[in-house]
Amino acid sequence: MPQKNVRFQDNSGMMTVISFVVLAVVNYIVIRLAQAWFPHSIVMGTVDMSAHWAGIMFGSALSLLTVFFLPFVTWWEQRMKRTLMTNEMMAVFLGFNFMAIWLITRRSEIFGVGVTSWLVVLGLAVVLDLLQGAVMMRLEKWRQNN
Repeated sequence: MPQKNVRFQDNSGMMTVISFVVLAVVNYIVIRLAQAWFPHSIVMGTVDMSAHWAGIMFGSALSLLTVFFLPFVTWWEQRMKRTLMTNEMMAVFLGFNFMAIWLITRRSEIFGVGVTSWLVVLGLAVVLDLLQGAVMMRLEKWRQNN
């Protein structure tokens, strides 16, 4: 039984769960819209998996990798003894998103998402970088204000 009442936003475990869910939703929406707009560049689904489930698998996997990557960015900042600026953070996550999307799409039989070129991966990484950054900054602002 907890001895004190901890604010919801101060609970780092709960914020990790919220970050995972929010990022998974953003990733799902982006991959589904990208597949709808560019059906010849992004293939979703397999013989056993619908496009909807492929989107959920992709969004969840990328979100999980991102949430696992966040503590390493914090560790890197502490090691450098400075906080990364917003543009530096966006550059780090652009590289991370590119690598993570590339790895996920190489396992298309598991995740159900395939791409035609590394340029498609780069485009997805740029869009996801911008949207994930905006959502995470908004989530951080919400955490600090409440």
